[in-house]
Amino acid sequence: MQPIILYDISSKLPQKKWAPNPSKTRFCLGHKGLPYEVIWVELRDIASTMKGIGASPTAGERYTLPVIKDPNTGALVSDSHAIAKYLDETYSDKPLIPRGAHVLVQTFETLFISTVLKPSSKLLMARTLEIQNDISREAFIESRLKMFKETRWEDVAPEGKTQQMWAALKSGLGAVHGWYQKSGGRWIMGDTFSFADIVVVSWMVWWNAVLNEQERQELHALHGGSWARLLADVNAECNTDLGYFEKHNRSFL
Repeated sequence: MQPIILYDISSKLPQKKWAPNPSKTRFCLGHKGLPYEVIWVELRDIASTMKGIGASPTAGERYTLPVIKDPNTGALVSDSHAIAKYLDETYSDKPLIPRGAHVLVQTFETLFISTVLKPSSKLLMARTLEIQNDISREAFIESRLKMFKETRWEDVAPEGKTQQMWAALKSGLGAVHGWYQKSGGRWIMGDTFSFADIVVVSWMVWWNAVLNEQERQELHALHGGSWARLLADVNAECNTDLGYFEKHNRSFL
């Protein structure tokens, strides 16, 4: 089998990985044991690069990543949910989305975003600017100002509101922790691993990339270290590496 090509967003981090949506596809490919190669794309070059390979825009007619190119079938697929569905249809072993649950999984992510991410998104975006390569900083600022309907970058996450947004992130995770506690198993669908669990830990990949050391430690210690355990469990399920936790947080696993 030829490796599937994954288009991911670059950064100045040593391993470059940070973006949550491409992380979903990484976990999906790992779960199914499919070989893949990564092509790194600068944030400012996403639209031109995707137009160049003939990829389709996603919601709002924007060009986004991840995108995969499967040389085994000729398929070119945009959007993490569409990619998960394609992988299940094309490589049926170890399904990512249980039969009939696609809408439920999409709804779960929408609820997760509104509960956890929206209240803290400006803080996280401000931190994400710090890991962008210099050539993409202007494009990142411009796109996020448009997203938040702001005119100045300093108004995105002013110093006086960062603690409020940080508290909102932890509060939202408390609600999601409650959902997991009611699931009857270690996964959000009880004993059935699914793309929904990949969604949660993929956002954690982003947080690990942009939060400072004190914030990471605080986050990993929440709810008895349950988030570190969840990421470790998903890594094991998807045959991926533990990353930050392997080096720094064995005590939480």
